[in-house]
Amino acid sequence: YNGDYHMDIPNLIANFQQLAPEFASSYCIVNGAIMNLNEIQNMGYDEFSFRSKINMPLRLYRYYPNKKDIDKETGEEINYSIQALEHNTVFLQSPTAFDDVYDSDINIDYPAYEHLRLIEYCKRCGIEVNSDQPSQAIGDALVKALWEHYIANGNLNNVFTKTPDSEIEQLTNQIFEQKILIELCNTHDFCLALSKTLQDEYSDYISQLKTTFRTVCFATTPYSQLMWGGAYANFHNGFCVEYTVLPNDETYKEVYYNLFPMIYCKVRPNMTLRLVAAKDKGMTKETLWDIYFHGVLRKSIDWAFQNEWRLLLPLRSKNVADYNVKFFPISKVYLGNRMVPEERGKIIDICHSKNIPYIGVKRSPSVFEMQDCEIRCEDCPQYVNSKK
Repeated sequence: YNGDYHMDIPNLIANFQQLAPEFASSYCIVNGAIMNLNEIQNMGYDEFSFRSKINMPLRLYRYYPNKKDIDKETGEEINYSIQALEHNTVFLQSPTAFDDVYDSDINIDYPAYEHLRLIEYCKRCGIEVNSDQPSQAIGDALVKALWEHYIANGNLNNVFTKTPDSEIEQLTNQIFEQKILIELCNTHDFCLALSKTLQDEYSDYISQLKTTFRTVCFATTPYSQLMWGGAYANFHNGFCVEYTVLPNDETYKEVYYNLFPMIYCKVRPNMTLRLVAAKDKGMTKETLWDIYFHGVLRKSIDWAFQNEWRLLLPLRSKNVADYNVKFFPISKVYLGNRMVPEERGKIIDICHSKNIPYIGVKRSPSVFEMQDCEIRCEDCPQYVNSKK
């Protein structure tokens, strides 16, 4: 897919949304180009990654709000935007904190999940069931086996007769047994105990899938009004950092190979069968790519204006500092149109100390676009007068 990084993304979105519904559902926007969705989905990790790198922009941009937040560990105020500029780092976030409620959501249908897990637990108990049977019938068979074992033994130890295929499966069995007993104490009903245990297991699995990775987002232009005008750049009060991509520098090898363009489309993939089948088997490359490709890299067509790239890393460290990673060199800083002189001075001083070029961004007088300011920030009357 070939992308012109300065193309008119809003017009592309408008044209896409005017397509016939069946056509629009079969196509997507990737890296500024309309692509066949099935073709993209059939690529797999290696091909998608390879083609992404061929058409990767030479520069990526990140908008910063330049405001203080409260550090959750120390309770102190800290400006993470300044920290990122001073240390040339980017902070990998959990996608649960993003503004799109669908962002990185893994689409697993609960009734289907329940059905498949009931079948699986029946197999582990040595109960023969037909997968075409309704969940109620399969659940009744499992409840009967659990109840009979409990009455005979006073516990659920060894209720599973099948030898676990992995340590993860064995631990899952133990958790399942303990959860059933806990819920049985609360409900005094095996059916309710089983239902609650499966619901909790489902919620825990979804949470696990979402916390398998951390991510940080980048744009392909420093002139996006929507990015400047929203929370990303604190309504033009923040700044935008330009990073120069270095494909052949070994220092940034891990960063480079874990950058991917977003896939903007109208449909959400249902990953129930594949991800339920992967449960209790450990995280493989294929499963991880399913999570990346069908979750974190998939967004509604409504967000295509961002033309976003994401850095994805499978981090699980408990130390928040480990989520700050070195990124490509900073090659320029763009200062927001509404940035107050005092804050503007702070950013300029940091740029001077690190020999980073910088420029102000202003409104275009003729079109609704942001553009570079032709006056040096130090020579701007507003900035100069504030220093007097």
